[in-house]
Amino acid sequence: MKVTRNLLLGITAGLGGFIIAYSLFRQFTGIGFSEQLEKFILDGVIFAALGIFVYNRKLASEEKKEKEAKERAEKEQTEAGGPEEG
Repeated sequence: MKVTRNLLLGITAGLGGFIIAYSLFRQFTGIGFSEQLEKFILDGVIFAALGIFVYNRKLASEEKKEKEAKERAEKEQTEAGGPEEG
């Protein structure tokens, strides 16, 4: 399965949703994990989001290079063919 930027966006939204849902659950029920475990989980979510951000930037850069190479190849191909006579 190829990782797409839309998938990364969905994962990031899911992580944010998890944080919001857990915070609301804890606020309204008073049930939660130990303080150290909560810190570990939330730090993990933050680092995962940062990793996703960096990987998303890498994918965007690769997509841009591929697009530029494709445009360059198309331009060279049209120049090599010469002007079409009508």
